[in-house]
Amino acid sequence: MGFFDGVRTTVAAATRLAETSWVLARHAGFFSRLMANPVSPENARELRTIFETLGATYIKLGQFIASAPGIFPDVYVREMQALLDRTVPLDFHEMEKVLETELGRDYRRHFRSIEEKPLASASIAQVHAATLESGESVVLKIQRPGIESKMDADLGLMAFAAQLLEILVPETKRTGISDILRELGRSMAEETDFLAEAKNIEEFARFLDAMGEDAVVVPRVIKKLTTKRVLTMTRLYGAPLSDLEVVRHYATDPRGVLEKALTVWFSSLAFLGFFHADVHAGNLMILEDGRVGFIDFGIVGRFSPKVFRALWQLVQGMSERNYILIARGLIGLDATGGGGQKVDEEKFAEELRSVVEKMRSVSRKIEQALETDTPLEVNEDELNELVLQLVRVAQENGLRIPREFALLIKQFLYFDRYAQLLAPGLSVYDPRFLPQG
Repeated sequence: MGFFDGVRTTVAAATRLAETSWVLARHAGFFSRLMANPVSPENARELRTIFETLGATYIKLGQFIASAPGIFPDVYVREMQALLDRTVPLDFHEMEKVLETELGRDYRRHFRSIEEKPLASASIAQVHAATLESGESVVLKIQRPGIESKMDADLGLMAFAAQLLEILVPETKRTGISDILRELGRSMAEETDFLAEAKNIEEFARFLDAMGEDAVVVPRVIKKLTTKRVLTMTRLYGAPLSDLEVVRHYATDPRGVLEKALTVWFSSLAFLGFFHADVHAGNLMILEDGRVGFIDFGIVGRFSPKVFRALWQLVQGMSERNYILIARGLIGLDATGGGGQKVDEEKFAEELRSVVEKMRSVSRKIEQALETDTPLEVNEDELNELVLQLVRVAQENGLRIPREFALLIKQFLYFDRYAQLLAPGLSVYDPRFLPQG
């Protein structure tokens, strides 16, 4: 780092410290209330408000908490769900500064037009529709200005506070706060590197080519207009896979569409080692030509090959309602590396039974809604509660389940909703979707 870079970093850190201090001063009594009652819903709500006010890094921390049941108290996991989709968009002239820095002051020569109103807005980036000079429709994923320096300053302050807390209150070392912040920093570094996301998209595209799969597509990355902070991709036109009427209009076999999406998703997990970890309706599409489109690879889950057998056991167990197999699958996922040597399999299996049956009861409610033409909505709170319960049972039996598992199970639950809508009676846990190789 050069002298001036160092000065800029120091100034950014000092500025961010002042901003953070001002926000915390407005919530002066929060920490005493937190110490008095750490798991109060009111305190969780106030912490979420603080995170929203402090911006991107803290919103990402809240999202991390929301996706890590078993690490954080349930009341915080539930409350932080509100941060998953809540971001106020910036005016385009602010985003334009990033385009000028990344693509050059004459960046508009590459485009016929750019829509100033974003298609989507998140804590790290906004997505804008555009048309290339060639006439091709694309989307621009543009990183919010100054986000990296702010994140670096925030993470530095958080790390300092965590170290200080561990010195003053040695018992807090057991909570693994420093490890959590390191993991947060790693995941945020990935999410703010659009070249890494582009690499994921291109790797998924090569995987589809290698499979000879032409019924599933991903956007094509426009490399010359892609940098660490700007990702330019071809635009896919279609509708969410949850829109049954449109699916029926674009495809003659809705069930086949879902089976194709499931097969490809499972295969990517088996052969690529990562899976799309956010297949909600906005990111899994039925395209106008009947193909399936996966978009937004900003959040992916990764599993090493050694745990794939455990996943296979889990899927087979869910399919057969074999709770011993489900238990063995979860034991194989134990993040401690101990292989669950002290776990009582039979006791664990029996405790898992009630949670899995609750999952099935949710599916039955959806079936009933469809039979009576009741509007079908995905209840995010219900999804999150099921994930929490599953992880809690594993914890109580001496296992530490990796964060990726919560992401994985949530995708299963999303797919289960699609199955009830597009292919009633189809089990997303059918082992035939899981490659055997």
